[in-house]
Amino acid sequence: MRTLVEDVKQHIGEVVTLYLTLDVLRDQKNLQFLLAHDATGKLQLVVDKISVAEHAQVGQLLAGSTFAVTGTVVAAAQSKTFGVEVQVQSVEIFSKAQPYPVTEASGVDLRFNYRVVDLKAPKWQLMLRLRSAFEFACREFALGRGFTELHTPKLMGNASESGAQVFRVSYFDTQAFLAQSPQFYKQMGIASGLEGVFEIGPVFRAEESRSSRHLTEFTGLDVEFAWVFETAQVMAFEEQMLRYAFAGLEAFAGEVKALFGVDLPLDPSVRHLSLNEAKEILSAHGMSLGPAQDLPDEGESLLYKVLGCDLIFVSDYPIGKRPFYHAWDRERGVTKSFDLIFKGIEITTGAVREHRYGALCRQAVEKGVELDSITHYLDNFRYGCPPHGGFGLGVERVIAKLLGLSNVKEAAFVPRDPDRLVP
Repeated sequence: MRTLVEDVKQHIGEVVTLYLTLDVLRDQKNLQFLLAHDATGKLQLVVDKISVAEHAQVGQLLAGSTFAVTGTVVAAAQSKTFGVEVQVQSVEIFSKAQPYPVTEASGVDLRFNYRVVDLKAPKWQLMLRLRSAFEFACREFALGRGFTELHTPKLMGNASESGAQVFRVSYFDTQAFLAQSPQFYKQMGIASGLEGVFEIGPVFRAEESRSSRHLTEFTGLDVEFAWVFETAQVMAFEEQMLRYAFAGLEAFAGEVKALFGVDLPLDPSVRHLSLNEAKEILSAHGMSLGPAQDLPDEGESLLYKVLGCDLIFVSDYPIGKRPFYHAWDRERGVTKSFDLIFKGIEITTGAVREHRYGALCRQAVEKGVELDSITHYLDNFRYGCPPHGGFGLGVERVIAKLLGLSNVKEAAFVPRDPDRLVP
């Protein structure tokens, strides 16, 4: 029966079997000292060459090799691994690793070429576990409020939004598109009668950007819910969800501090601004933006530096800067929409949607969208649809900022950008 490293202290004096991965081997004249780990911790093993027949094979092992070890657990006050070590009786080798082609000091592109090795480092294992916990908490929050999780199609017969940033793929005797958003299907869920829906899944953007902020495939957390009339309702839901998720990461705080040198924002500070108010703040600090301009990347970063708030909601974006399906306030010339900036980077765009069929058609025409090209989308509103709203969040951007990473690609399991399709 397998014993986990975290449990060995309960078995002092007993014989146990563990499944481990090698970290370090020190091979001396009569003894071998191995530092190895499983998912629960590290453990020191001592091999007496006289009594362990497999010592010659053990001596050939490199970091990353996997094996089973059977031995007696003994107290070892000097040991930094739970105050115990294992005196080995036998070893069964499962795999012999080759020398690692990269280290943590290697350049990011080389590390991504050997991502499977890169991810072996404790900090990237922590990143993946923290990311999983963040997604779990967001899912738990939504499900706890009666939302339904959807899995929407990623192959589409029409471009999901503007059409300018979509991947086109051959689909038998016609052309298909990779979904750049689940927007169509989120709203279909609401129109079908579900009061709240969400999805955590892949999003594809054919943007030829090689910046540290962009990926051509990323994980989106998309939410949509009914009976929404004002932007404040959508912003409040997202704030509550993020507060819940961040608080749920408390168990990772010590490891994150040790491996990444940052403090997790378990209780994030929040600020709400209109776009005009944000521009006024930036203008006072040397960045002037015209009435029709959006916030540039540098503006988002500066806003965070000036205000010092973790979460900054910026609302009331002009009609000219938002898609046709956002609710418009024609008198003010703005949409009922917002962006959310987290530690200097936009992580979310959200809005109240236009749910009225006639108004939606007029807005689409004004935006130059041919109604024939969105017939199936418009079906969502022909047969009755409640007022609703929602948002889309980029998971990699959140994780990157939680861990103080300068490149969102490092928050992806295996990143995709214009120059990278492998591994």
